[in-house]
Amino acid sequence: MNARYAIKIMLVFTLAAICTTGYAQSNSTNAQIIIPKDSTANPDQPIIDDDNTIYTSVKIMPDFPGGEAAMKKYFADKMQSWESKKNIWGKVFVQVVIGKDGTVEPENVKITSSLDAEINEKVIGWVKSMPKWTPGMRYESKSGKVTKVLARVSMNIPVELSIKGEEQEEVFFIVEHMPEFPGGDIALREYIKENTVYPEEAKAKGLSGKVFVQFVINKEGDVVNPQIARGVDPILDKEAIRVIQSLPKWKPGEQSKRVDGEKVWVPKNVSYTVPIDFQMD
Repeated sequence: MNARYAIKIMLVFTLAAICTTGYAQSNSTNAQIIIPKDSTANPDQPIIDDDNTIYTSVKIMPDFPGGEAAMKKYFADKMQSWESKKNIWGKVFVQVVIGKDGTVEPENVKITSSLDAEINEKVIGWVKSMPKWTPGMRYESKSGKVTKVLARVSMNIPVELSIKGEEQEEVFFIVEHMPEFPGGDIALREYIKENTVYPEEAKAKGLSGKVFVQFVINKEGDVVNPQIARGVDPILDKEAIRVIQSLPKWKPGEQSKRVDGEKVWVPKNVSYTVPIDFQMD
């Protein structure tokens, strides 16, 4: 083997070694900047920091002890112990903040879609007395390491109400003389149109649609127990309930019956549903 050939072989091995070393270093560098996406990548316990931001969405949302089914049972037990004088059905939405320790922050409990003041007060009390939740957690990455951090989280809780009170009078869906709004159906549509305020928050979020509200016209012509039959969003649903609660007295619905051979008309409680359309210009 001559000297020139030996030098070529040495150069080839040298270049190969340099390329191999460079490749290994490149792989090593890339491996260091990969941030695991799964919580199992970091077995450390969640930490508490000084961040008091209220989040609306985090990696791990707060969880009621026992889950959604347990929360429904919690409210069902509360309803069973409530000795209400009236029949109540419908859905109330409650906004809450679950703290870093899992407690419901009492100062941050508020109704976002309601039925009436008495029911709101009861539901707020139930929510404030909830047991501790599993708190929410967000992920924070520093120096390539993912850490779970406890967080304050805002949530909307739906509370479905179904209570049979002392008042057990039947509610009709159809009677011979249906309830009448003062001035008739056209006047009702005009009243709703003139008294509905499109919430600015809903406009900002681009919310629109038709909310259907079900309520009862009682024997005295009062509008009672409005509830969302089909909603769009808690913001619009809340405004729809407010408008229905502001309706004036109606002429109550009537059903006929025979008394001593004569036909008489008897006022009845009648269920009624109206749509409220939210459309941006």
